[in-house]
Amino acid sequence: MHSILHSRTVATAVSCMALALSSSIGLTSAEELCSIPPYSYTRAKSDHPELTSAIETLENYAIASWFTDRQGTDERSTMLSNMLNQCSEETRLSIVVYGIPNKDCAAGLSSEGSVKSTDDYKAFLQELTGAIGDRKVLYVVEPDALGLLAEEGGCGASAGYLDNLKVAVEALSSNPNAELYIDIGYWMLAYPDSASKVATAMKEIVTSGRVKGVTINTSNYRSTDECTTYCTNFQTAMGKSDMSCVVDTSRNYNGSPTSDWCNVQTAGIGKPPTSETGVSNIDYFMWIKPPGESDGECPTGGTSAGSFYLEGFTLLWDQSYFVSEQGMPKIGDGPSTPAPTKYEPNSSADDENQSAPDQTTSMPTHAPTTDNSNWNQEQTVGTVAPADTTSTEAPSTPETVAPSTTAPVMETTTAPSYSTTPATTAPSTTASTGQTESTTQSNAIPPRSACKTKKRLRSL
Repeated sequence: MHSILHSRTVATAVSCMALALSSSIGLTSAEELCSIPPYSYTRAKSDHPELTSAIETLENYAIASWFTDRQGTDERSTMLSNMLNQCSEETRLSIVVYGIPNKDCAAGLSSEGSVKSTDDYKAFLQELTGAIGDRKVLYVVEPDALGLLAEEGGCGASAGYLDNLKVAVEALSSNPNAELYIDIGYWMLAYPDSASKVATAMKEIVTSGRVKGVTINTSNYRSTDECTTYCTNFQTAMGKSDMSCVVDTSRNYNGSPTSDWCNVQTAGIGKPPTSETGVSNIDYFMWIKPPGESDGECPTGGTSAGSFYLEGFTLLWDQSYFVSEQGMPKIGDGPSTPAPTKYEPNSSADDENQSAPDQTTSMPTHAPTTDNSNWNQEQTVGTVAPADTTSTEAPSTPETVAPSTTAPVMETTTAPSYSTTPATTAPSTTASTGQTESTTQSNAIPPRSACKTKKRLRSL
């Protein structure tokens, strides 16, 4: 009898230890992303007080900050300083690196910047890595570059993208706490032949350092389920599953109609940034494109690329995860419930949860502007890279940001200028995945047809 009781006691103790260990692993494995809110939000709250509650909800989460050669050295330095001061060391910084020589070689709309050569690029990267040191950081590496390098007849090869991406990977992965994801247009992973070209380029790039995988859907609207399929295609092409993906969920809650990509009227803000995605091959959901910043002057309406678009933000919020799943009111519906500080999952096993980065400290100054009057159906504008000034408060004079596809550009004038982000190119049609969102949604997801491909263009 004593032996039986002893055995049961030991078994119970082992069980408790296993549970404690499991809980500990669960607690330590989650990564909290952190960055600084875009300056466009500071101005929007001032210009449109009715948006304050919604915007402050979004400011509880990390919206990736852009480190680009379209900003001046002082602006980049201030941005990094603000981020390092405002984000605790337990969090993982989220930064988009956009400064490769000859960037945007296809469209040439965001090719301007201070980096003209590989030596310039090395100095640019040293500026970043020197400031970050060994802090935990997630780098989204060079939007568009891998796609322009891998695509058939792309200009990336002659523009030196392969060698310079290897330079970037070597420099950025010198920090043992850095996680690198190279950006790739989703359409390059839609078909086996193009995915194979991506894999060939990636296998060469990773010889220079550590790369965890690719980012998909930057500044776009493709659903999480669709992007998960593209990530699987990437892993299949690589011939292994140790590389995974990051999905930009900033505007993908309702997926996207096939031919509609510019300020999509049915779009909604998607699941908040988190490492707890509930999808085995998706490491993070991120907000790379600041929700509410315009794709440009589109047929459906819009302001200049990268500037805050009131009507667009209202639609994104009213059709968002926060309204549909968290029960928050639509804009104009009355007082909001307190902005959640955590990503609260539903009971569904497919849902994700995450602590929201607390960013209650002073706002950085970044914002966008850019003329996109010559709009055409092959052009799409992406996120705007924030430009920080020496002040931690919003500048009294608006900054101008010229956004292009996914990357931002800062222009310095006597008054702070907003920088823009590069546009994304969507390519030929991809077949519908026939999937529905893996997350529970109260709003029906519109049927998806084949994805129409376009080339990434920027309006910088």
